[in-house]
Amino acid sequence: MRAMTITERGRQLLGVRPEEGRTVWLFFLHNFLLGVGTILVYVAANVLLLENNPERNLPLAYGVAALAMLATGQVYAHFEHHWLLQKLAVRVLLAAVALAGVLGVLVVVGHSVAAAIAIMAGYRVIYLLTNLEFWGVSAVVFDVRQGKRLFGIISAGDMPAKAMGAVLAIFIHSNGELPWLLGTAFGAYLLALLALRATLSSHVVEAAPMARRARVQAVAPGLRRWFGDSQMVQTMCLALLGLAAVTTGIEYLFFVNVKHRFHDEAAIMRYVGTVLVSTYLVAMLFKLLLSQHTVDRLGVRWVLLALPAAVLAGLALYAGLNRADIEATLLYFCGLYLGLEVLRRAVFDPVFLLLFQPLTPTERLQAHTLAKGLYEPLGMAVGGGLLFALHALPGGQTWGPFIWMGLLMAGVLVLLTRTYRQYVAELQHALSRRFADEEVVAEPTNMAGATATPAVASADEIRSLAHQLHSKTSRPAATQQLLRLGDAALPTLAEVLSLDADQSVVRRVAQVFGRLRTPASRQLLVALARQPNLFRREAALRALRHFDVAPTEVPLFQALVHDELQLAQQLLHGQATASPELASCLDYELTRTQQRVFALLGQIYSPQLIADAQRGVAHAARERQANALEILDNSIARPTYQGLQALLSLAPPTEKERTFDRLLGPLLAPPPIVETIVERGETAFSDWTVRAALAQWQPAATTVAALSPHLRSPSPLVRESAFAILARLKSQQPTLYQQLHAAHQTLDTLLMSHAATTSHISAAERVAVLQQTALFAETPENVLSSIVPIMHEVSFAAGQQIFAKGDLGASLFIVYEGLVGVFNGAQQLATFSKGDFFGELALLDAEPRSASAVAQGAVTAFRLDQEDFYDVMEERGEVLRNIMKVLCQRLRKQNEAMQVR
Repeated sequence: MRAMTITERGRQLLGVRPEEGRTVWLFFLHNFLLGVGTILVYVAANVLLLENNPERNLPLAYGVAALAMLATGQVYAHFEHHWLLQKLAVRVLLAAVALAGVLGVLVVVGHSVAAAIAIMAGYRVIYLLTNLEFWGVSAVVFDVRQGKRLFGIISAGDMPAKAMGAVLAIFIHSNGELPWLLGTAFGAYLLALLALRATLSSHVVEAAPMARRARVQAVAPGLRRWFGDSQMVQTMCLALLGLAAVTTGIEYLFFVNVKHRFHDEAAIMRYVGTVLVSTYLVAMLFKLLLSQHTVDRLGVRWVLLALPAAVLAGLALYAGLNRADIEATLLYFCGLYLGLEVLRRAVFDPVFLLLFQPLTPTERLQAHTLAKGLYEPLGMAVGGGLLFALHALPGGQTWGPFIWMGLLMAGVLVLLTRTYRQYVAELQHALSRRFADEEVVAEPTNMAGATATPAVASADEIRSLAHQLHSKTSRPAATQQLLRLGDAALPTLAEVLSLDADQSVVRRVAQVFGRLRTPASRQLLVALARQPNLFRREAALRALRHFDVAPTEVPLFQALVHDELQLAQQLLHGQATASPELASCLDYELTRTQQRVFALLGQIYSPQLIADAQRGVAHAARERQANALEILDNSIARPTYQGLQALLSLAPPTEKERTFDRLLGPLLAPPPIVETIVERGETAFSDWTVRAALAQWQPAATTVAALSPHLRSPSPLVRESAFAILARLKSQQPTLYQQLHAAHQTLDTLLMSHAATTSHISAAERVAVLQQTALFAETPENVLSSIVPIMHEVSFAAGQQIFAKGDLGASLFIVYEGLVGVFNGAQQLATFSKGDFFGELALLDAEPRSASAVAQGAVTAFRLDQEDFYDVMEERGEVLRNIMKVLCQRLRKQNEAMQVR
């Protein structure tokens, strides 16, 4: 095994996928350069402000800065609606460069308090502009799942920059050195502009409109100007307003208490700088190494609530503080400020920004601009106003700030709890079908009410009706009659299920149960789902979609989910030792397991939510897949989600193994996968997988009895493989053969029957023919095996007409040997050879043939009839999807050829 490079280990540690490496590095660098410029401006502003009366000037600076940010946010929002995002991002950075130059001039020519306040306002405006630009581009480039993994990493870029600025603040004490800081900031913004251009050149950064259903619960029309259309954005903005006010209050208390403790400016800057360096370094390490793992372990809800809960606890500690101890008081405010900053920057901000991702790109940008450009500055203004007002009151600086900050933070906690619920609703809205009906009309409970008196039938008549479900022609009438009988037919149908192993009968009887929608039919379906035969479970779960969730049965379905995850764990371990062919089969079985897990979840959680998520993870659009995974992450039990995510991911089987071993515990001496498949057979695996396992199986005296059921299998693929093993035993291991012969007296009869029905073209060869045909080339062999029983082998002599122009077409032909010519009168249109197919439109629509087909020499072919094929497509949707894809490609090529002419 190849050793991992340092780069690969670093990516694995940070959770960055190889294809994301360059993008993450560009965003990290971009944020680092923005952080360098912004922190240098911040240091310059604080050096000036802390020189004179910070108790009065800091609240005043907060208020002026908030007004400037509000105005800037409105200007940004205006251009956000009129410019493309690429153009807006570049112009914003150019504005930051220009503003840094203006602040440099102010530092050189002005040393008044007004100049210091103007510089602080300028810093806040630059911070807002760069924040809006950076997160606006990030929100469009990354989807919700990438945001959860990467927002903490890319936003960690400004942490080392801010730590560097804090170090500079320790050594810079005079105004004469400040122009150098602002000159460096100017250069950092120019470099950030280059990083942005590199990002724009490698990504399509576009906030394209996206059509979705109207929200059932939207913001009142009169408030949409201030909050947009999403209730989640409304609640988030109000929460951010309160949080910004409290953050302002804690920052103010920290700086004021530092000023009271240290009267020397150099000492003040050293202390503040040390705290800031510690804060930013801790935040950076947490963002890079722990942020993703914290969200994965705790989930979005608890990470979102961690900040307000921790701040409330910190504020409550003030009541027990000995305020006469100056050192202890300073340590308290230092810890409060440091804890708030670390939690806000490393935990809260990445998750808070993640909540916007389920919105459409345009709503996403609008919501971010509202939150950061309007409500956060408004919160700062509220905090500054309260501090300024309480400063004049007796004792206002002692308890006043803690009272209003505690009340606001309690409100933030409530608002964020609502925000999380609305976030899940937004995810579901993003996955819902645009044109789905608002109300789904339930099917009638049963068909008994359609007649004046209930239908009556004997048990033999009901068995006859069940037998008629085999036939395409008699099936509709038999189904309607069984539905009219209602619950009266259930005991006999249950008996039929216990005796008849035919999969088509099981499926169609289950469909009857599902359409009846009565408590008794539900109980029979639940009993069917609990059987170890997984095909029967699939049929039952498909029918149970007609029913609502029954809370009393949730534990039963949870146990079945656990069983499915244990099976997935066995399959994943089996892939490590399986041959390439068998490993491919196990991939298909894992897909079936995943589908059954989704069906079981639909009996535990909201069926609509699970259906939307299942449809979303199969969608071609990356963002829709991400939204589907995210809603599952926030809706179902975490161990179940982690197992399902592992099944859905493209990670190597060994990595999936580790996930399941962590969730379910390691498998102690798992049985060989080949023996497991042979033992469970078609009760748990598709016939192609059983055939592949039988080809590798080496029977022993203790296991040879497992061959017996495969000799009687309804699948020709399995029977062929079983009889091949029997022939090998007879010639190579006669003792085992005699043991099997003695145990099964009917073995000679089975051998004669098999010899009489064996075709010279084996079932496995037929699957290979289908696989080599363009119509089925992308369909897995496990699915193609279901077509084998309806492949009719036909032969034609040289010159024999296969069908004539104008004949009613109802069959597709696949050439196995020979050549077939297609003619329109005397004109030859095409020639088909081995592996080619023709007459495919007849599978979907029985219309007159548009040309004649004639054998040019001896021809052997397979005929697929429409009626038989409809039954296969009903059971295996993959077949129909692949045919539609190929037919569309052919039609597109014909259209292109006509355009060329």
